[in-house]
Amino acid sequence: MIARAREVLRRHEQSERQLSEKLTPALTSSNGAGEQQTLFTPIDREVLDALRAADLDQLRPIDALNLLAQLKKQIS
Repeated sequence: MIARAREVLRRHEQSERQLSEKLTPALTSSNGAGEQQTLFTPIDREVLDALRAADLDQLRPIDALNLLAQLKKQIS
């Protein structure tokens, strides 16, 4: 029974790996090791820094809308 469970697990892991490689071919290289991609671009970092710097508890609704509009312009 344990041998069968190991076989099922091995097949599942193999099919999962194949599906992952099929869905994200850019992440795999010829040697099989994946490359880490950058999650945020530098402009996204500026937007994140602006959001972190904003005092959201003291922000009025109109100021929040203005901040969002400004940040949207930065990433567009």
